[in-house]
Amino acid sequence: MIKPNFSAVWSTDAYGTCIACQESPAGLMPALKGVTLSAWLRLAQADDDARIALQLTAALECMTPFHIEVPIHCLDGTTRRVIISGLPDSQPSASRMQYNGFIFDITGQRKALEDALRTAAEYRLLIENSTDLIAHCDTHGRYVSISPSYSQMTGWSAEEMIGQQVLDFLHPDDRASARDVLAHIFNNGVWPDVVEVRKLHRDGHYITLGSKACSVSTPSTGKNIGAVLVSRDITRDKEKIRQLEELATRDTLTGLPNRAWINDQVSCMLAQDDDLAYTTVLFIDLNGFKAVNDSMGHATGDALLQQVSERLQHCMRPGDSVARLGGDEFVVAAKCRNRGAASAIARRLLDSLKKPFAINDMEVRIGAAIGISLARFGTASAGMLFENADIAMYQAKARRDGSYQFFQPATLPLRD
Repeated sequence: MIKPNFSAVWSTDAYGTCIACQESPAGLMPALKGVTLSAWLRLAQADDDARIALQLTAALECMTPFHIEVPIHCLDGTTRRVIISGLPDSQPSASRMQYNGFIFDITGQRKALEDALRTAAEYRLLIENSTDLIAHCDTHGRYVSISPSYSQMTGWSAEEMIGQQVLDFLHPDDRASARDVLAHIFNNGVWPDVVEVRKLHRDGHYITLGSKACSVSTPSTGKNIGAVLVSRDITRDKEKIRQLEELATRDTLTGLPNRAWINDQVSCMLAQDDDLAYTTVLFIDLNGFKAVNDSMGHATGDALLQQVSERLQHCMRPGDSVARLGGDEFVVAAKCRNRGAASAIARRLLDSLKKPFAINDMEVRIGAAIGISLARFGTASAGMLFENADIAMYQAKARRDGSYQFFQPATLPLRD
Protein backbone atom coordinates (compact mmCIF):
# COMPACT_ATOMS: atom_id res chain seq x y z
CA MET A 1 0.00 0.00 0.00
CA ILE A 2 1.32 3.46 -0.99
CA LYS A 3 1.48 5.85 1.97
CA PRO A 4 0.77 9.59 1.49
CA ASN A 5 3.61 12.09 1.79
CA PHE A 6 1.53 14.44 3.87
CA SER A 7 -1.98 15.20 5.08
CA ALA A 8 -3.77 18.10 6.74
CA VAL A 9 -7.00 18.64 8.71
CA TRP A 10 -8.58 22.09 8.54
CA SER A 11 -11.68 24.09 9.54
CA THR A 12 -13.07 27.50 8.57
CA ASP A 13 -15.00 30.18 10.49
CA ALA A 14 -18.25 31.91 9.64
CA TYR A 15 -16.46 34.05 7.03
CA GLY A 16 -14.88 31.09 5.25
CA THR A 17 -11.39 31.81 6.60
CA CYS A 18 -9.32 28.89 7.77
CA ILE A 19 -8.89 29.14 11.53
CA ALA A 20 -7.18 25.81 12.14
CA CYS A 21 -4.94 23.59 10.09
CA GLN A 22 -2.97 20.65 11.40
CA GLU A 23 -0.40 19.38 8.90
CA SER A 24 1.70 16.23 8.94
CA PRO A 25 4.49 16.90 8.32
CA ALA A 26 4.25 20.63 8.90
CA GLY A 27 5.61 23.24 6.51
CA LEU A 28 5.28 21.21 3.31
CA MET A 29 2.32 22.89 1.63
CA PRO A 30 1.53 26.63 1.33
CA ALA A 31 0.02 28.00 4.55
CA LEU A 32 -3.74 27.58 4.68
CA LYS A 33 -4.44 29.11 8.09
CA GLY A 34 -5.64 32.71 7.85
CA VAL A 35 -6.90 32.61 4.27
CA THR A 36 -10.01 31.34 2.54
CA LEU A 37 -10.00 28.07 0.64
CA SER A 38 -10.49 29.91 -2.65
CA ALA A 39 -7.53 32.23 -1.97
CA TRP A 40 -5.33 29.29 -0.92
CA LEU A 41 -6.30 27.39 -4.05
CA ARG A 42 -5.31 30.33 -6.30
CA LEU A 43 -1.91 30.43 -4.58
CA ALA A 44 -1.24 26.70 -4.40
CA GLN A 45 -2.80 25.33 -7.60
CA ALA A 46 -0.10 24.07 -10.00
CA ASP A 47 -2.12 24.29 -13.22
CA ASP A 48 -4.52 26.78 -14.80
CA ASP A 49 -7.58 24.56 -14.80
CA ALA A 50 -10.37 27.03 -13.96
CA ARG A 51 -12.89 24.26 -13.49
CA ILE A 52 -11.37 23.39 -10.11
CA ALA A 53 -12.02 26.86 -8.68
CA LEU A 54 -15.56 26.87 -10.12
CA GLN A 55 -16.20 23.47 -8.56
CA LEU A 56 -15.08 24.74 -5.15
CA THR A 57 -17.09 27.97 -5.45
CA ALA A 58 -20.25 26.10 -6.45
CA ALA A 59 -19.93 23.74 -3.50
CA LEU A 60 -19.41 26.56 -1.01
CA GLU A 61 -22.35 28.57 -2.34
CA CYS A 62 -24.68 25.59 -2.15
CA MET A 63 -23.29 24.43 1.21
CA THR A 64 -22.65 20.95 -0.18
CA PRO A 65 -19.78 18.56 0.48
CA PHE A 66 -16.91 18.67 -2.00
CA HIS A 67 -14.16 16.30 -3.00
CA ILE A 68 -11.69 17.90 -5.38
CA GLU A 69 -8.46 16.56 -6.86
CA VAL A 70 -5.88 19.22 -7.67
CA PRO A 71 -2.12 19.50 -8.28
CA ILE A 72 -0.40 21.92 -5.87
CA HIS A 73 3.02 23.54 -5.56
CA CYS A 74 4.76 22.44 -2.38
CA LEU A 75 7.35 24.42 -0.46
CA ASP A 76 10.05 21.77 -1.13
CA GLY A 77 9.82 22.55 -4.87
CA THR A 78 7.78 19.51 -5.81
CA THR A 79 4.32 19.28 -7.33
CA ARG A 80 1.90 16.90 -5.68
CA ARG A 81 -1.61 15.79 -6.41
CA VAL A 82 -3.93 16.10 -3.42
CA ILE A 83 -7.55 15.54 -2.57
CA ILE A 84 -9.26 18.50 -0.85
CA SER A 85 -12.42 17.37 0.91
CA GLY A 86 -14.86 19.46 2.94
CA LEU A 87 -18.14 19.00 4.83
CA PRO A 88 -20.43 21.85 5.97
CA ASP A 89 -20.55 22.23 9.76
CA SER A 90 -23.72 20.47 10.88
CA GLN A 91 -24.21 22.38 14.15
CA PRO A 92 -27.37 24.54 14.21
CA SER A 93 -25.44 27.63 15.21
CA ALA A 94 -22.87 27.20 12.43
CA SER A 95 -22.62 29.73 9.61
CA ARG A 96 -23.11 28.62 6.00
CA MET A 97 -19.38 29.24 5.40
CA GLN A 98 -18.18 27.01 8.18
CA TYR A 99 -16.57 23.82 6.89
CA ASN A 100 -14.43 21.04 8.23
CA GLY A 101 -12.23 18.99 5.98
CA PHE A 102 -8.87 17.47 5.14
CA ILE A 103 -6.18 17.47 2.47
CA PHE A 104 -4.73 14.12 1.48
CA ASP A 105 -1.66 13.50 -0.69
CA ILE A 106 -2.45 10.97 -3.47
CA THR A 107 0.64 11.54 -5.61
CA GLY A 108 1.85 7.96 -5.19
CA GLN A 109 -1.55 6.43 -5.85
CA ARG A 110 -2.11 8.65 -8.89
CA LYS A 111 1.28 7.73 -10.33
CA ALA A 112 0.61 4.05 -9.76
CA LEU A 113 -2.77 4.38 -11.48
CA GLU A 114 -1.32 6.30 -14.42
CA ASP A 115 1.46 3.75 -14.78
CA ALA A 116 -1.09 0.94 -14.72
CA LEU A 117 -3.28 2.69 -17.29
CA ARG A 118 -0.26 3.38 -19.49
CA THR A 119 0.86 -0.24 -19.21
CA ALA A 120 -2.65 -1.41 -20.03
CA ALA A 121 -2.78 0.92 -23.04
CA GLU A 122 0.61 -0.28 -24.25
CA TYR A 123 -0.45 -3.88 -23.72
CA ARG A 124 -3.67 -3.30 -25.66
CA LEU A 125 -1.72 -1.57 -28.44
CA LEU A 126 0.67 -4.51 -28.55
CA ILE A 127 -2.15 -7.05 -28.73
CA GLU A 128 -4.11 -5.15 -31.36
CA ASN A 129 -1.10 -4.79 -33.63
CA SER A 130 0.65 -8.09 -32.99
CA THR A 131 0.91 -10.61 -35.82
CA ASP A 132 1.00 -13.35 -33.18
CA LEU A 133 -2.31 -14.83 -32.08
CA ILE A 134 -2.94 -13.81 -28.46
CA ALA A 135 -5.83 -15.18 -26.46
CA HIS A 136 -6.93 -15.36 -22.83
CA CYS A 137 -8.98 -18.24 -21.47
CA ASP A 138 -10.52 -18.82 -18.05
CA THR A 139 -10.01 -21.83 -15.78
CA HIS A 140 -12.87 -23.64 -17.56
CA GLY A 141 -10.93 -23.46 -20.84
CA ARG A 142 -13.25 -20.90 -22.41
CA TYR A 143 -12.01 -17.96 -24.46
CA VAL A 144 -12.26 -14.66 -22.59
CA SER A 145 -10.58 -12.47 -25.21
CA ILE A 146 -8.70 -12.80 -28.48
CA SER A 147 -6.48 -10.43 -30.44
CA PRO A 148 -7.62 -9.02 -33.81
CA SER A 149 -4.90 -11.13 -35.44
CA TYR A 150 -6.76 -14.22 -34.24
CA SER A 151 -9.79 -13.33 -36.32
CA GLN A 152 -7.66 -12.38 -39.30
CA MET A 153 -5.79 -15.69 -39.18
CA THR A 154 -8.64 -18.12 -38.40
CA GLY A 155 -11.65 -16.38 -39.93
CA TRP A 156 -13.60 -16.60 -36.65
CA SER A 157 -14.88 -13.32 -35.17
CA ALA A 158 -14.35 -12.48 -31.51
CA GLU A 159 -18.08 -12.87 -30.92
CA GLU A 160 -17.96 -16.42 -32.33
CA MET A 161 -14.98 -17.49 -30.21
CA ILE A 162 -15.40 -15.76 -26.84
CA GLY A 163 -17.21 -18.05 -24.42
CA GLN A 164 -16.41 -21.15 -26.47
CA GLN A 165 -14.07 -23.95 -25.42
CA VAL A 166 -10.48 -23.61 -26.66
CA LEU A 167 -10.35 -27.35 -27.35
CA ASP A 168 -13.40 -27.21 -29.63
CA PHE A 169 -11.37 -25.33 -32.26
CA LEU A 170 -8.58 -27.92 -32.34
CA HIS A 171 -8.17 -30.98 -34.51
CA PRO A 172 -9.66 -33.99 -32.65
CA ASP A 173 -6.27 -35.71 -32.57
CA ASP A 174 -4.69 -32.70 -30.80
CA ARG A 175 -7.27 -32.20 -28.06
CA ALA A 176 -6.02 -34.74 -25.53
CA SER A 177 -2.47 -33.35 -25.40
CA ALA A 178 -3.75 -29.74 -25.33
CA ARG A 179 -6.13 -30.63 -22.48
CA ASP A 180 -3.20 -31.99 -20.47
CA VAL A 181 -1.20 -28.81 -21.02
CA LEU A 182 -4.09 -26.55 -19.95
CA ALA A 183 -4.76 -28.65 -16.86
CA HIS A 184 -1.09 -28.31 -15.88
CA ILE A 185 -1.21 -24.52 -16.44
CA PHE A 186 -4.44 -24.12 -14.46
CA ASN A 187 -2.67 -25.77 -11.51
CA ASN A 188 -0.09 -22.95 -11.65
CA GLY A 189 2.34 -25.21 -13.47
CA VAL A 190 4.87 -24.05 -16.05
CA TRP A 191 4.98 -25.52 -19.54
CA PRO A 192 8.21 -24.29 -21.17
CA ASP A 193 7.75 -26.03 -24.52
CA VAL A 194 5.89 -24.74 -27.56
CA VAL A 195 2.88 -26.98 -28.23
CA GLU A 196 2.06 -27.78 -31.85
CA VAL A 197 -1.69 -27.88 -32.57
CA ARG A 198 -3.95 -27.71 -35.60
CA LYS A 199 -6.53 -24.92 -35.33
CA LEU A 200 -9.78 -25.09 -37.30
CA HIS A 201 -10.22 -22.24 -39.79
CA ARG A 202 -13.74 -21.00 -40.32
CA ASP A 203 -13.75 -22.32 -43.90
CA GLY A 204 -13.04 -25.85 -42.67
CA HIS A 205 -9.30 -26.37 -43.15
CA TYR A 206 -6.73 -26.55 -40.35
CA ILE A 207 -3.85 -24.18 -39.61
CA THR A 208 -0.79 -25.54 -37.84
CA LEU A 209 0.11 -23.35 -34.86
CA GLY A 210 2.98 -23.31 -32.41
CA SER A 211 1.43 -22.23 -29.09
CA LYS A 212 2.94 -21.11 -25.77
CA ALA A 213 0.70 -21.18 -22.69
CA CYS A 214 1.33 -19.20 -19.49
CA SER A 215 -0.61 -19.16 -16.23
CA VAL A 216 -2.45 -16.00 -15.13
CA SER A 217 -2.82 -15.55 -11.37
CA THR A 218 -4.20 -12.90 -9.02
CA PRO A 219 -1.30 -10.91 -7.47
CA SER A 220 -2.81 -10.91 -3.99
CA THR A 221 -3.58 -14.62 -3.58
CA GLY A 222 -1.60 -16.29 -6.35
CA LYS A 223 -4.75 -18.18 -7.36
CA ASN A 224 -4.88 -19.16 -11.02
CA ILE A 225 -7.59 -17.39 -13.01
CA GLY A 226 -6.79 -18.74 -16.45
CA ALA A 227 -4.09 -18.76 -19.10
CA VAL A 228 -2.66 -16.58 -21.85
CA LEU A 229 -2.10 -18.41 -25.12
CA VAL A 230 0.35 -16.94 -27.63
CA SER A 231 0.38 -18.74 -30.98
CA ARG A 232 2.12 -18.38 -34.31
CA ASP A 233 1.21 -19.87 -37.67
CA ILE A 234 3.87 -22.46 -38.49
CA THR A 235 2.09 -24.02 -41.48
CA ARG A 236 4.70 -22.69 -43.92
CA ASP A 237 7.52 -23.58 -41.56
CA LYS A 238 6.24 -27.15 -41.39
CA GLU A 239 6.07 -27.31 -45.16
CA LYS A 240 9.62 -25.99 -45.49
CA ILE A 241 10.83 -28.58 -42.98
CA ARG A 242 9.01 -31.27 -44.93
CA GLN A 243 10.65 -30.10 -48.15
CA LEU A 244 14.08 -30.02 -46.53
CA GLU A 245 13.55 -33.51 -45.11
CA GLU A 246 12.49 -34.69 -48.56
CA LEU A 247 15.58 -33.14 -50.14
CA ALA A 248 17.71 -34.87 -47.53
CA THR A 249 16.20 -38.25 -48.36
CA ARG A 250 15.65 -37.94 -52.13
CA ASP A 251 17.90 -38.39 -55.13
CA THR A 252 17.78 -35.08 -57.00
CA LEU A 253 18.15 -36.65 -60.48
CA THR A 254 15.52 -39.38 -60.35
CA GLY A 255 13.32 -38.31 -57.45
CA LEU A 256 13.77 -41.74 -55.87
CA PRO A 257 14.66 -42.16 -52.20
CA ASN A 258 18.39 -42.06 -51.58
CA ARG A 259 20.84 -44.23 -49.66
CA ALA A 260 20.01 -42.71 -46.25
CA TRP A 261 16.28 -43.25 -46.70
CA ILE A 262 16.48 -46.85 -47.93
CA ASN A 263 18.91 -47.72 -45.14
CA ASP A 264 16.39 -46.48 -42.54
CA GLN A 265 13.61 -48.30 -44.35
CA VAL A 266 15.45 -51.63 -44.25
CA SER A 267 16.27 -51.09 -40.55
CA CYS A 268 12.57 -50.56 -39.81
CA MET A 269 11.63 -53.67 -41.77
CA LEU A 270 14.15 -55.77 -39.85
CA ALA A 271 12.74 -54.46 -36.56
CA GLN A 272 9.27 -55.96 -37.19
CA ASP A 273 9.42 -58.91 -34.80
CA ASP A 274 5.87 -60.05 -35.55
CA ASP A 275 6.60 -60.62 -39.23
CA LEU A 276 7.71 -64.09 -40.39
CA ALA A 277 8.54 -62.85 -43.89
CA TYR A 278 12.09 -62.15 -44.97
CA THR A 279 13.38 -58.60 -45.29
CA THR A 280 14.87 -58.68 -48.77
CA VAL A 281 17.43 -56.38 -50.36
CA LEU A 282 17.98 -56.51 -54.15
CA PHE A 283 21.13 -54.66 -55.21
CA ILE A 284 20.90 -53.59 -58.89
CA ASP A 285 23.88 -52.55 -61.02
CA LEU A 286 23.27 -51.57 -64.65
CA ASN A 287 25.22 -53.29 -67.42
CA GLY A 288 26.43 -51.06 -70.24
CA PHE A 289 25.66 -47.76 -68.59
CA LYS A 290 29.28 -46.56 -68.56
CA ALA A 291 29.55 -47.05 -72.32
CA VAL A 292 26.40 -44.98 -72.88
CA ASN A 293 27.62 -42.24 -70.56
CA ASP A 294 31.08 -42.11 -72.18
CA SER A 295 29.94 -42.26 -75.82
CA MET A 296 26.71 -40.27 -75.74
CA GLY A 297 27.41 -37.78 -72.94
CA HIS A 298 26.32 -37.22 -69.37
CA ALA A 299 23.01 -35.63 -70.39
CA THR A 300 22.03 -38.82 -72.17
CA GLY A 301 23.26 -40.84 -69.20
CA ASP A 302 21.11 -38.76 -66.84
CA ALA A 303 18.05 -39.19 -69.07
CA LEU A 304 18.68 -42.93 -69.15
CA LEU A 305 18.87 -43.11 -65.34
CA GLN A 306 15.58 -41.23 -65.09
CA GLN A 307 13.85 -43.68 -67.44
CA VAL A 308 15.37 -46.65 -65.60
CA SER A 309 14.01 -45.32 -62.30
CA GLU A 310 10.51 -45.03 -63.80
CA ARG A 311 10.58 -48.62 -65.02
CA LEU A 312 11.83 -49.93 -61.70
CA GLN A 313 9.06 -48.11 -59.86
CA HIS A 314 6.46 -49.78 -62.07
CA CYS A 315 7.79 -53.16 -60.90
CA MET A 316 7.10 -52.44 -57.23
CA ARG A 317 4.39 -54.21 -55.27
CA PRO A 318 2.52 -52.36 -52.49
CA GLY A 319 4.98 -51.98 -49.62
CA ASP A 320 8.10 -52.41 -51.80
CA SER A 321 10.61 -49.57 -52.09
CA VAL A 322 13.20 -48.67 -54.71
CA ALA A 323 16.05 -46.20 -54.18
CA ARG A 324 19.06 -44.92 -56.08
CA LEU A 325 22.35 -45.28 -54.26
CA GLY A 326 24.33 -43.24 -56.77
CA GLY A 327 25.80 -43.68 -60.23
CA ASP A 328 24.06 -46.63 -61.90
CA GLU A 329 23.32 -48.48 -58.66
CA PHE A 330 19.78 -49.02 -57.37
CA VAL A 331 18.32 -50.93 -54.42
CA VAL A 332 14.93 -52.53 -53.88
CA ALA A 333 13.71 -53.35 -50.36
CA ALA A 334 10.82 -55.82 -50.05
CA LYS A 335 9.17 -58.35 -47.79
CA CYS A 336 9.25 -61.87 -49.26
CA ARG A 337 7.81 -65.13 -47.94
CA ASN A 338 10.68 -67.11 -49.47
CA ARG A 339 13.37 -67.11 -52.16
CA GLY A 340 10.79 -67.82 -54.80
CA ALA A 341 9.05 -64.49 -54.12
CA ALA A 342 12.42 -62.70 -54.19
CA SER A 343 13.31 -64.39 -57.49
CA ALA A 344 10.01 -63.23 -58.99
CA ILE A 345 10.83 -59.62 -58.11
CA ALA A 346 14.34 -59.94 -59.58
CA ARG A 347 13.03 -61.41 -62.85
CA ARG A 348 10.43 -58.66 -63.11
CA LEU A 349 13.13 -56.02 -62.62
CA LEU A 350 15.43 -57.57 -65.24
CA ASP A 351 12.59 -57.97 -67.74
CA SER A 352 11.62 -54.31 -67.34
CA LEU A 353 15.09 -53.26 -68.49
CA LYS A 354 15.24 -55.46 -71.61
CA LYS A 355 13.06 -53.20 -73.74
CA PRO A 356 15.13 -50.46 -75.51
CA PHE A 357 15.12 -46.95 -74.06
CA ALA A 358 14.32 -44.06 -76.43
CA ILE A 359 16.55 -41.05 -75.82
CA ASN A 360 16.93 -38.19 -78.33
CA ASP A 361 15.40 -40.35 -81.10
CA MET A 362 17.95 -43.08 -80.43
CA GLU A 363 17.51 -46.54 -79.03
CA VAL A 364 19.65 -47.39 -76.03
CA ARG A 365 19.92 -50.93 -74.70
CA ILE A 366 21.27 -51.90 -71.30
CA GLY A 367 20.95 -54.76 -68.85
CA ALA A 368 21.52 -55.32 -65.15
CA ALA A 369 22.97 -57.67 -62.57
CA ILE A 370 21.10 -58.15 -59.29
CA GLY A 371 22.39 -59.42 -55.96
CA ILE A 372 19.87 -60.59 -53.37
CA SER A 373 20.16 -61.01 -49.59
CA LEU A 374 17.45 -62.02 -47.14
CA ALA A 375 17.11 -61.95 -43.36
CA ARG A 376 14.46 -62.34 -40.68
CA PHE A 377 14.02 -60.34 -37.49
CA GLY A 378 17.07 -60.42 -35.21
CA THR A 379 19.39 -62.22 -37.67
CA ALA A 380 21.10 -59.32 -39.47
CA SER A 381 21.52 -55.56 -39.60
CA ALA A 382 20.68 -53.30 -42.51
CA GLY A 383 24.37 -52.78 -43.16
CA MET A 384 24.96 -56.53 -43.33
CA LEU A 385 22.06 -57.03 -45.76
CA PHE A 386 23.40 -54.30 -48.06
CA GLU A 387 26.92 -55.74 -47.92
CA ASN A 388 25.71 -59.27 -48.68
CA ALA A 389 23.53 -58.07 -51.56
CA ASP A 390 26.50 -56.15 -52.95
CA ILE A 391 28.66 -59.30 -52.81
CA ALA A 392 25.97 -61.32 -54.57
CA MET A 393 25.56 -58.63 -57.22
CA TYR A 394 29.25 -58.87 -58.15
CA GLN A 395 28.87 -62.62 -58.43
CA ALA A 396 25.95 -62.14 -60.83
CA LYS A 397 27.83 -59.47 -62.76
CA ALA A 398 30.83 -61.79 -63.20
CA ARG A 399 28.64 -64.19 -65.19
CA ARG A 400 27.87 -61.42 -67.72
CA ASP A 401 24.46 -62.89 -68.48
CA GLY A 402 22.22 -60.20 -67.00
CA SER A 403 20.91 -62.39 -64.20
CA TYR A 404 20.53 -62.38 -60.44
CA GLN A 405 22.33 -64.14 -57.62
CA PHE A 406 21.42 -64.89 -54.00
CA PHE A 407 24.08 -64.27 -51.39
CA GLN A 408 25.90 -67.46 -50.42
CA PRO A 409 27.71 -67.07 -47.06
CA ALA A 410 30.52 -69.47 -47.94
CA THR A 411 31.33 -67.77 -51.23
CA LEU A 412 33.87 -64.97 -51.64
CA PRO A 413 32.95 -62.01 -53.83
CA LEU A 414 34.17 -61.86 -57.38
CA ARG A 415 34.89 -58.36 -58.70
CA ASP A 416 35.80 -57.33 -62.22
